[in-house]
Amino acid sequence: MDAQPVFIEVIKSDGGAYLNLEGHAVRMDRTMRRFFRQPFVQPTLARHLPAPPSRGVAKLTVLYSDIIISAEFSDYEKPQIRSLAMVDAGQVDYIFKSRDRERLNEIKVFSGADEAVIVRNGFITNVTTANLVFRDTSGNLFTPLHYIHSGTKREFYIRTKTVTAYPIKHDQLSFYESVTLVNAMLDIEDDVTFPCSLIKPVAAMPFQDAPEPRPPDFP
Repeated sequence: MDAQPVFIEVIKSDGGAYLNLEGHAVRMDRTMRRFFRQPFVQPTLARHLPAPPSRGVAKLTVLYSDIIISAEFSDYEKPQIRSLAMVDAGQVDYIFKSRDRERLNEIKVFSGADEAVIVRNGFITNVTTANLVFRDTSGNLFTPLHYIHSGTKREFYIRTKTVTAYPIKHDQLSFYESVTLVNAMLDIEDDVTFPCSLIKPVAAMPFQDAPEPRPPDFP
């Protein structure tokens, strides 16, 4: 009998409070319904988590399957991005935030850069650890419509109309000045930003995989 899949949730705390717990609970609920045919009752999430540190920013990593396996704090340092390279990795998907990140790690290594901008069917999606927000020459903010994973921060920015989801092809980077990485630990204001003009062109990985199945109710 195969072992149950294990999923990961990263939650940020700041000054003694967790941020965007509702968004994380929604994603956990979506995952548990899909894989374990059971809901995750959203208001109960906080009761499963340890008390956050009273000062500063902290990173909580939650592992879960049909139950929460562990919830542990770790040190967090804002990433330094000095290089980005586009990689066509075939039909890779990471819709559900699995603990198994082997394929994503391979893509990052193949890129030869600090991060890989993953291209699928000609469209820009994510980097391996974050979603992307592009700024055009007028200061407007866009996140790629296509994605291999839609993080809680991406969904928050779309819901609050901070950014617009828009299809961005790999050969349209000249329309944008910069790209900023966003995820549960990174806001736009954290400014992990890189000039679009310096992103290395697409290189194709030497293999293609079939996409993971998406649930019928997922966009």
